[in-house]
Amino acid sequence: MKKSDSSNLATRIEKIFMELLAIKSHTGTTGERDIEAYLYQELRKSDYFRANPEKLGMYPLKRDSLKRSIIWGLVKGKGKKTIVLLHHHDVVDTFDYGILKDHAYNPIKLANKLKHIEIADEVKKDLEAGEWVFARGAADMKAGAAIQIALVEEYAKQQGLEGNILIVSVPDEESLSTGMREGVKLLKDIKKKFDLEYVLLVNSEAHQRDEEDKGIFYEGSVGKLMPVIYVRGKKTHIGDIFHGFNPIVLLSQIVANTELNTAFSDVEGDEVSPPPSWSFCRDTKKCYDASIPEASGGYFSILTLTRTPKEILAQLQKVCDESFEEVIDKMNENYSKFLSKSRESVKKLPWSINVKTFSEIYEEAIQYSGDAFLKDFEDTTNELIVEIQKNKINIPESNFVLIEKVLEYVADRRPIVVIAISPPYYPHIANKDFKKLSKTVKEIGKRINDIAQKEWKETYNKKNYFMGISDMSYVALHHSDEVIPYIGPNMPLWEKMYDIPFEAMRDLSIPVINVGPWGKDLHKFTERVHMKDVLEKTPVLLDTAIKWALSETQLSEQ
Repeated sequence: MKKSDSSNLATRIEKIFMELLAIKSHTGTTGERDIEAYLYQELRKSDYFRANPEKLGMYPLKRDSLKRSIIWGLVKGKGKKTIVLLHHHDVVDTFDYGILKDHAYNPIKLANKLKHIEIADEVKKDLEAGEWVFARGAADMKAGAAIQIALVEEYAKQQGLEGNILIVSVPDEESLSTGMREGVKLLKDIKKKFDLEYVLLVNSEAHQRDEEDKGIFYEGSVGKLMPVIYVRGKKTHIGDIFHGFNPIVLLSQIVANTELNTAFSDVEGDEVSPPPSWSFCRDTKKCYDASIPEASGGYFSILTLTRTPKEILAQLQKVCDESFEEVIDKMNENYSKFLSKSRESVKKLPWSINVKTFSEIYEEAIQYSGDAFLKDFEDTTNELIVEIQKNKINIPESNFVLIEKVLEYVADRRPIVVIAISPPYYPHIANKDFKKLSKTVKEIGKRINDIAQKEWKETYNKKNYFMGISDMSYVALHHSDEVIPYIGPNMPLWEKMYDIPFEAMRDLSIPVINVGPWGKDLHKFTERVHMKDVLEKTPVLLDTAIKWALSETQLSEQ
């Protein structure tokens, strides 16, 4: 880029960025529609899209109570080779800002307010430096969105553009990624309609640094699986405690054996996925009485780099079996002590290990209860969908209701652990797993680093996985035989209000890269992004990556 072009581009990026920040596009709210209207109208102002209205669109999400849309625009140049620029336009809520939440979308006012409260030294230093913009969504990811939009506007002005640029802006990334999951079909439709060849998808989530002069780009994204653990015990009065089985004890043992357990961490080179942590855990009691609970449940997240749902379910089954055995052994030990104190003969309790997946109990219910079960399950699911849409229950907790419903229709009445999977599911993706990559995609990281060294004396290091979880997960699918048969059958809401277009993902099979600005404290009230990155560095790196990936090469075996 020429310096004059860079100056004009920076001005345009800043304007779009500030206007995007001002829109309260909380995920799961009508604010997402507000920002979609802005994005569509901004792109529509371009002479190119006014002259080519068929290459700009709003793609409505199906069965979406909020009536949200994906915004897309295609700049058509020479040939079939196409770069997909992807970003999301929703943001997380502002509850963490407390009394400052009214200023979360106004960087100037927020910065002034932050000066008068107690903040960490690093935050204070960045605030005083004046080089950072503090706001909700500044880093995640309205800065990246602004850069992409401004670049697309520039490409639309160019004559004889080599290749094509498709920009896609999706809602709901911070929740269930409904936008991207439905966006997979949109990508296929656009590819067919305009006869395109997708060579690379570029995301622009912010990256975080350990050292000021060392940036990071990612050639993939971490996966996420959310297991649901439901434990049915046996209810009894606390005065007759050994005739019952307390599900809280068993669930607690499972939590203890999985929380921060690095056996669930994947290792790929020097990259390690964080160990799991539980988000929710409680019994199912609605009110107090002098009895132990009948059931308890919880859910947690497992982040993946290499393991598949098949492998994780097997690992969880083993942990739950072991936890069940530990609890039974402890109960028998305590029962023996109790009987000894009562001067009674020592004997064992009747409990045995009983761990099953949701798919197993679902099949048992069909075999034992047939159509009566299927109708009741469907009615219960439909009622839950309405309650979810009214925010009376969340999706992960709705799984407990459906598991309980299935267990009503099976013959087995023993204490049991049921393992299920809750939305959302994100498959891990990494370019290293593609069997074929173009030479340009293989070398794109070197090109990015060369430009960063030349322009700013900075190093940009490659990582295979963006650890923040992203929509890049949905543009390819590897090891599908260990994914598809294990997700749907074990997800109670599958194809009711949640699904994943696995086959379409496998068909698309697009390599990915994430090049975004330097950001800090994502999802915190001190969220911020470095403006030199936003206005100068990231646009150059993105432009470099795009032009490099569109250069002519032939496919070569990896």
